[in-house]
Amino acid sequence: MKRFLHLSFAVLMLTLLSTVNAAEKKQEALPANAAPAGSVSMQELKVRASWGHSSTGAVPFTIRLVPGKPSMVIRDAAGFSLESGEGLRDGFWQSRGGAGDVDGVEFTLVFPTQPASAPRQEHAIWKHLLQVSDADTVSRLRNDPAFVTDPLLLTVQMNAEATRGFSVSIDQLAKNRGLWVPELDVFLTAGDPPLTFAEHQKELQAWKGMRILDRIHREPEASYEQYTALWADMGNPKNNNPSHLVGMTWDSAIPKYGIDRVAAVTSDFGNPDQLRFSFDLDARDWKEQRLTDALPVINTVFERDGIRYEIEQFAYPLDGPPKERRGDIAMVLFQRVKATNLEAGERKAALRMTHGREFPEDREVNFTAVTEEDQLLIEEPGSHQTLMSVQGKGVKATFSEGPASKDAKRKVIQRSMDVTVPLELPARGSVEFIVKLPSPMASQDDRGKLLGLDYASARRTTLEFWSNYLGRGAGFQVPEKTVNDLFRANLWHALRLPRRHGGEQPGVQIDLPYSNFAYGQTGTPWPVNQAVYVDYMLYDLRGHHDLALEELLAIYHNNQQADGRVGGFANWGVYTPSMLYAVAKHCLLSTDRTGLETILPPTLRAMDWCLAEMKRGSGGEGPARGLILAPLNDLSHEPRAWAFNQAYMFAGLDLFGKLLRQLNHPRASECLAAAQSLRQAVARNFGNASMRSPLAQLRDHTWIPYVPCDALTPRRLFEQWYPTDIDTGALHLSRLKALDPAGLLTTCLLNDHEDNLFLNGWGMANEPVYNQQATVYLLRDDPEAAIRAFYSYIACAFSHSVLEPVEHRWGWGQYFGPPSTDGAWFELYRNMLIHEGDDDTLFIAQATPRAWLKDGNRIQIERAPSYYGPLSLTVDSQAATGKVTAVLEIDGAFRPETLLLRLRHPDSKPIKSVKIEGMNWPDFDAAKEWVRIKQPKERRYRFVVSY
Repeated sequence: MKRFLHLSFAVLMLTLLSTVNAAEKKQEALPANAAPAGSVSMQELKVRASWGHSSTGAVPFTIRLVPGKPSMVIRDAAGFSLESGEGLRDGFWQSRGGAGDVDGVEFTLVFPTQPASAPRQEHAIWKHLLQVSDADTVSRLRNDPAFVTDPLLLTVQMNAEATRGFSVSIDQLAKNRGLWVPELDVFLTAGDPPLTFAEHQKELQAWKGMRILDRIHREPEASYEQYTALWADMGNPKNNNPSHLVGMTWDSAIPKYGIDRVAAVTSDFGNPDQLRFSFDLDARDWKEQRLTDALPVINTVFERDGIRYEIEQFAYPLDGPPKERRGDIAMVLFQRVKATNLEAGERKAALRMTHGREFPEDREVNFTAVTEEDQLLIEEPGSHQTLMSVQGKGVKATFSEGPASKDAKRKVIQRSMDVTVPLELPARGSVEFIVKLPSPMASQDDRGKLLGLDYASARRTTLEFWSNYLGRGAGFQVPEKTVNDLFRANLWHALRLPRRHGGEQPGVQIDLPYSNFAYGQTGTPWPVNQAVYVDYMLYDLRGHHDLALEELLAIYHNNQQADGRVGGFANWGVYTPSMLYAVAKHCLLSTDRTGLETILPPTLRAMDWCLAEMKRGSGGEGPARGLILAPLNDLSHEPRAWAFNQAYMFAGLDLFGKLLRQLNHPRASECLAAAQSLRQAVARNFGNASMRSPLAQLRDHTWIPYVPCDALTPRRLFEQWYPTDIDTGALHLSRLKALDPAGLLTTCLLNDHEDNLFLNGWGMANEPVYNQQATVYLLRDDPEAAIRAFYSYIACAFSHSVLEPVEHRWGWGQYFGPPSTDGAWFELYRNMLIHEGDDDTLFIAQATPRAWLKDGNRIQIERAPSYYGPLSLTVDSQAATGKVTAVLEIDGAFRPETLLLRLRHPDSKPIKSVKIEGMNWPDFDAAKEWVRIKQPKERRYRFVVSY
């Protein structure tokens, strides 16, 4: 690999030197279509490059033209419109352009005729994207040079360091007479006579303003309703989506149930007791599915033949709530069925239920029905274990055995049964019955417990349990029901995930899978998703620091190797540095000194591994110099200079170094120096890779430099898994600040993603959990774009009916239940309201939707963790009378250098005056809609803002 890197750099340098010589000596190339004997024929293309068209002031331009292959030659290069002192020096065309002064160079590009090559075959998700996108997007992507093997490229280098510029293919020049790159203020045109810039701008007029980001800032602010109308509801069985599963269990219990869209039940992948249960109701009868108070009590409604069926389901421990957090507990799924006659006359009907369970293939199994009190029990007579019960006043259920199916590979047999409940329904009246489904099957000794469980009491206790859990953390309340409901659902979504093999004793084994209904179920297969997206983004940001600490320690216990490396499925390069990042976030947001002392030793070992990787990757020259070479994700195993790995390596070392500096730890400077070294390497190498990559076209038909996901591969990777380029792609460099979030490369990444890579331009990638762009918008202080990502995320990443999270949204199998999806959403939501900046600025309410401050509305936050201690905020709008009032309390020992409060008026009215604690306050910015306090000292501030 190192030899390859040296060779790549040598070829690049030889190419640059040959171009310099060709330009300075005005070396003559071969005539058109002439070639030495035995060589390929040559072609030529007249090209003009000009700059300074849109710059409002005079700015320096430095342009070097670099053929991509030794067989390509630049002939007859000559500058035009140059002033005295401008021209070719040291291989660069140098001038000052802008403010009406347009400069340029004309030349002839001579290149070999290349035989036609088969286009690259795109991966399945790319194929889906290309099948469903609009025609113009398909054309832009299909014409990308990355579809061609080894295209002929011309590089326009725009600084001596070779970190600014772009490349263009011969095909791009030939098919597009004009290529306008506004972010670099460079215009290329090919052919004779050349297209003028004015002519090209006229051609672009029909597409002006079509960039997604331009539209976001021009159109009305985004809303949840807007995006639910675009993204189909995965929770509606009438939509063409795979079965939708809602996990139901107790806090970290091993037995778990999944409820699908038509109330059918399945056990999760990790439950030793594999079961199935369903009603003979289907999508044709389905009306709705909803949660009770956004907690895990689910209601599904059907209507068939004039009868309304309402099925309510929730999970409850057989022995009642344990006194400690335990996973080795028996569970019961309660199911209440209420059948209501919607017609005036009496009705008779029947509802059939089918139940199946797995048994070892060598076990003789049959079922029998037993009646005790008013309950029908189905038991396995050999062991007298109870599989299910049916209870209802006057309900006479009948039972029949069903077929058996054998799975020879797994050595199990699934036995099934049918239970039918006859329904005698009075006019406009109802009948109810309750089904109890224990997991594991209830033993003979536990039969009395099962029979004695009271539905109403268990339901009430379940709702109280989850509500009390919520009450132990931070509170967030805004004037939008779906947002509040999702906030409430986040916590139980996460707590249903782990499998705890015991109680709270030291060293208890805790499995932390990605989802209970997908992939591996033991250990921690994907530590980054748990540590960053659940433990930091959800538990720590909401004040459940004990949960976060225990799981971070469990990840080290499950995954850390002797050399400090944190392993996992496919050995992603981000696993170890992501632990530095998550641990640093945990310690900065909590005040748990004892927890810090516990988590610090394994984290220092992880840091040692990261620093060793830095040293191993810092030697040599070439396009990966100073970067980390490691596998990327599940399907991109090759160790390469992937952006995602660099992003987490920088962020982990940087944030952990800042924590160590706060602790006066002797290794803080070493850690921070390594982070800054990597950040410089990222800017250098990804700038160079962008310069070597072919331009990407946007929706307004202008062009932009492309930033690849691998510094060693300067192009799109259509043949690779879509998440390689996008979900775990280069935009994470900006999200984690390894690249300047406000810089050129970030601008290019954002526009390319929004215009070309997100489905239908709706602002979400295939795996919404990674949510790579939204945080960048906050870092760029672009509230409108962040709000749009926020609402598209909710509508895309969660079902609209019961807010169940999903992993893959389109073009790939949909796996339900990953709480990392919840964590990514909550971090965005929290940072829209509370956002700490690297410059020690605390930004409050940075990106709240304007509708949240309509007259009479309130935003309320209680005890939210921050770098400056627990924070509470109340914002009350009296917009009708021209005022908004805010009260902010910060209870920590530290204070930010600057406090900003933004209040986005519902009608975009500018701030007229501000009072803080009754005193006039002059430090506000009407255009930016914020009030500023430098070096705030007080614990509490009351703001009255007038408009």
